[in-house]
Amino acid sequence: MKKTLIALSLAALSSAAMADVTLYGTIKAGVETARVKQTTKGQTTSKGHTKTQIQDFGSRIGFKGHENLGNGLNAIWKVESKTSVAGNNAGWGNRQAYIGLETTAGTIRAGKIPTQLDDMDKVDAWEYSNNALGLGMLTRTGQKIVSVRYDSPVFAGFSANVQFSPRDNAVNTVRGVRNPTSGRDDNAKDNAAYYAGLNYENAGFFAQYGFGYKKSAYVTANGKSKSGQAHRVEAGYDANNLFVGAAYQYTNGWDSLKSYKAALASNEKYDANEASSDKTVGLKTHEVAVTGAYTMGNVTPRVSYAHGFKAKGKGLSKDDKAHTQYNQVVLGADYDFSKRTTAFAQAGWLRAGKKDNKTETTAGLVGLRHKF
Repeated sequence: MKKTLIALSLAALSSAAMADVTLYGTIKAGVETARVKQTTKGQTTSKGHTKTQIQDFGSRIGFKGHENLGNGLNAIWKVESKTSVAGNNAGWGNRQAYIGLETTAGTIRAGKIPTQLDDMDKVDAWEYSNNALGLGMLTRTGQKIVSVRYDSPVFAGFSANVQFSPRDNAVNTVRGVRNPTSGRDDNAKDNAAYYAGLNYENAGFFAQYGFGYKKSAYVTANGKSKSGQAHRVEAGYDANNLFVGAAYQYTNGWDSLKSYKAALASNEKYDANEASSDKTVGLKTHEVAVTGAYTMGNVTPRVSYAHGFKAKGKGLSKDDKAHTQYNQVVLGADYDFSKRTTAFAQAGWLRAGKKDNKTETTAGLVGLRHKF
């Protein structure tokens, strides 16, 4: 009898201790296929082979929790990790991880945290690996960085946030890989980054503004570090089975010519080692995008269009400028088997440049997503 009572007591204590911990996650993957056609002035048009792969579209697993400390104060935490179906992710907390305090005056967190530009994902609601199948060019400025972030309470539909990443915690902008030129002992000198955001939502209408500033976004050919900044505005309506949204983004020095072209081509091989030796000119870019979707029962058809205007930059050739201009169309639909499980199919077309100097990517996918 005593052993039974002890076991019951331990079970009750264990349940109480774990009551504020939530296990959650998303598994999403599918078959993705793409083909690239490149046309160069004065040369024959070349067509690459059709590339077909089983791809992961951002699967993750996480734990989060909170503890009520009294007087409106809560301790909060999260540990979230990538769990690629393709089997190429490792380690805990590699997606985001933080600890913080939640108060009536706002929330403050420290750790690997999404920036406002990363949180702004309503217009880009697609699942994809290849940028031709989603608005990856527009959302390339979004990151999860080691930083401290403050979020204000929501007041009359408005909220705001500010975020700071010290120079010795800086990561490279390409694929989130840590940049070997971060810190004090190199050309970059200071890689501190600053972010801010403003949000509004009421009766289905929403508007967001995101800002990012990096003190050493890239290093020039003569060894001088240059700052970079990104601004994005999104607005639209999301209610009554209808979604309509539009976005505009301006960057100055956020991308180099080489990294921008790599993003256009979904070039995963452009890593931190290549970025550290990238001395190509910094760009000024302007981009716009619109997305519309309507839910009819279990089916949600969706369409997006994006356009990147010709980039500007000191020393850019006419051909380089032409190749930074892009047009993109993505079509697709989701089918909800349940609240947790969804099948989706998409087709996309992305063209950089035009006429006799262009690169066209045509791609498609089918996939399945399950949330828990």
